[in-house]
Amino acid sequence: MPSTGFHSEWLTVGHHRVLLHCRASFPDEKMRFMANVAAITCDANSERRARVVEIFYDDKACIWTVSVASTDAADKQLEDTLLTVFHTMYGHGNIQPQVQIVDEGNTESDHYDPTEHLSVSSGVAVDRWRHRDAEYQGTVRPPA
Repeated sequence: MPSTGFHSEWLTVGHHRVLLHCRASFPDEKMRFMANVAAITCDANSERRARVVEIFYDDKACIWTVSVASTDAADKQLEDTLLTVFHTMYGHGNIQPQVQIVDEGNTESDHYDPTEHLSVSSGVAVDRWRHRDAEYQGTVRPPA
């Protein structure tokens, strides 16, 4: 019987919460190393602290995708920086960095976490508050 979940793993690197995701294999030390390098590169080259949100490896096509999310349009330049860093390290063109610019969240909220906001807004994680609200509303009886 097939089991889900063995192809991905969450990793925390400093302020980054990264989803390591493989198409048909398991996250390994190389993926963890790439997440560390991507996080350090983003921290050194982003004033608004863009976050690495996902590293995906398509083992059938041998293509790596490094996904970064930010609320600042100036962080789009991180694509070129990450491309240079990874191509210098590995010497092949199979790594594709992408930076997704998302809308600013409600920073005034007590529940706001920038890393979670970027992961949810970029589609990597599920909004736990929206799920909880819908679950709660389903159990509440309206006044008669």
